[in-house]
Amino acid sequence: MTHLTLQAVTRRFGAAHAVDNVDLSVPDGKLVCFLGPSGCGKTTLLRMIAGLETPSSGSIQFAGRDITRLPANQRDFGMVFQSLALFPHMTVAQNVAYPLKLRKTAKDQQTRRVAELLELIQLPHMANRPVTQLSGGQRQRVAIARAIASQPKLLLLDEPLSALDAKLREAMQVEIRLLQQRLGITTIMVTHDQREAMTMADEIVVMEKGRIAQVGKPLDIYREPVSEFVADFIGLGNILPVSYDGAGSVRLPGGRRIALAPGARVPESSAGLRLLIRPEDICVKPTSAADDVSPNRLAGTVTFIRDVGASLEATIDCAGFTLTAATTPRETPGLAPGLRVFAELPPHACKLIAAH
Repeated sequence: MTHLTLQAVTRRFGAAHAVDNVDLSVPDGKLVCFLGPSGCGKTTLLRMIAGLETPSSGSIQFAGRDITRLPANQRDFGMVFQSLALFPHMTVAQNVAYPLKLRKTAKDQQTRRVAELLELIQLPHMANRPVTQLSGGQRQRVAIARAIASQPKLLLLDEPLSALDAKLREAMQVEIRLLQQRLGITTIMVTHDQREAMTMADEIVVMEKGRIAQVGKPLDIYREPVSEFVADFIGLGNILPVSYDGAGSVRLPGGRRIALAPGARVPESSAGLRLLIRPEDICVKPTSAADDVSPNRLAGTVTFIRDVGASLEATIDCAGFTLTAATTPRETPGLAPGLRVFAELPPHACKLIAAH
């Protein structure tokens, strides 16, 4: 069953289209991430779903009901803002109880619900502590508890982790995902962090200039991006201009042939094609390992290595273009700047994408 449906939703500010003709279906119980660069329309789209912005045209349906012009306070949605917007003069328990108080929930029910939620977010011992005395991660949990206190039908998160440091941010990604799965609440989250989206989402909606560029499961979008924009935005990737020869292979600018896997998808327009290969799919070997006989083996020189201990990221100059390859010290011992190597591009990992 589809929980939320957007049909031709558009939001104009003067002549500019912040959101342009968006169609989208969000299934029940899933976590969906709106992902894209600043200014792509993802927050405006979330605000229209929340009822904080009104579409210039199009419709928003929720559980079979048209809510396009329904006021935000009648939608029964929970929302966590980027700023968290907790009340600094209140305790943890008072913040969590606030939406229940607005609904005139009985005091004993408020008390029970707040206790349940504080157990859920693992902060029962902090009930009477002012929120100003909490850490960033604790405040984040309180904001989520407040958003779900009234048992909303939809949870909306607007870049809720952007203010946290890297380590805490990664820990909170896991916490929020586990909480969402435990509650089974349909959740939409806005982020510009592709790693965050890959970690948390059941489905990613990649946005570009107010439009949806691609929708799909995280791994599908990573492995089968439909365009250069999506490929470049989701993870690291080597993207090279090529020409298709119509016989299962492409040519690099210098004329070098690269074989594709049998049945490889070729975009409808063969003009302006790009070859995508992810760094982890490139096999790096010393030039002494074999002669340069494979069409997918490119000779080059290592110019830079990013060593993060467990993994290595090597930049390889292949005379006319560069490749980034991800490997490990065990797989390629002795890898160092100045070393001559072969970069092997397995046919199954070479993907053709549209250039735009």
